[in-house]
Amino acid sequence: MISVKPDPAHPRGGHAELSVPEDKLVGETAQVAVFDNYSERFLGESGWQPVKVMFGPYAVRREGGQAHLVIGPEIVNQIEEYANVKLMVGDAEQDVSWPDDVVPAPGAAKIGGIMGTKAAEVTAASALSAKMPEPEPEPAEVDPIPEPTPAPTAEPVETPAPKGKGGLIAGLVVVLLLAAALAYWLLATEDTPVTPVAEPVIAPAPVAEASDPCAADALRALEGFAAQSAALRGCAGTASADTALGLVERAAAAGDADALVLFGTVYDGEAMDAVIEDQIGLTFGDEPATAAEYYARAVAAGSTEASEKLAALCTRMADMTDTLVQGAVTDYCGN
Repeated sequence: MISVKPDPAHPRGGHAELSVPEDKLVGETAQVAVFDNYSERFLGESGWQPVKVMFGPYAVRREGGQAHLVIGPEIVNQIEEYANVKLMVGDAEQDVSWPDDVVPAPGAAKIGGIMGTKAAEVTAASALSAKMPEPEPEPAEVDPIPEPTPAPTAEPVETPAPKGKGGLIAGLVVVLLLAAALAYWLLATEDTPVTPVAEPVIAPAPVAEASDPCAADALRALEGFAAQSAALRGCAGTASADTALGLVERAAAAGDADALVLFGTVYDGEAMDAVIEDQIGLTFGDEPATAAEYYARAVAAGSTEASEKLAALCTRMADMTDTLVQGAVTDYCGN
């Protein structure tokens, strides 16, 4: 019911042509949703998510009983070859295996693609051998602190009543012996010196570094492409072309008119955004057919600036003989 093939107007990739039976689409435009049958998620502006997101609107061309529409890098750059997805276009739904000849645009930044399922390589599990935990080493034996030797108890000595100087000398000897024993006991019972415990040092709390306002995450966190674009231009010389491309791709995928105009400008060799192209480096050279497509989508999203740029581009393309350019003149210039 729904077929997918490369868009001949974009041989470098990044675009695909969807064909649907004509009776399944009503009107001159249509929206497209993509569902990953493997992860059961929908494609959105920030990758795969549980909430359904409709891309577009895309211009519908009717021919030979079929309705044809061309989707751009906002979808093609996020899907890997052979991915099993469900395409939803108008009233039509179809499970398809994404063809390998529909490829992303060269150098395009992906938001996050999906992969087709592959058979996992299984390796034989090695047998586990039981291992007893090694015993913890026993603490080294510490020689016990000798207990103080109790002072010897002097047994009473029966001393005969002194008789003259001999009894006095014997009494002095007994007193000296008792004093020596007391001194020995006092030395043996001195307290062991105690090592003081050092108080823990509390390290100061780390000082949080200020976040970089020009980092990709900080720019993506801003609400709306208008705020992101203004901040991006203020980061000229710091922000990279990849960061700029990621912001513009997400906004263009959501149908933001300003983002679609900017995409057309970087493909239009006669238009120039000095900050984005010269200072940040996001440019793709002169591809009039691609620029016309983005201008036309911006016009459909309500941009008056895109109408003026598309009119000037159509005047320039009218004198060109390139097949792709003439196809764009037919599709987008009202001829």
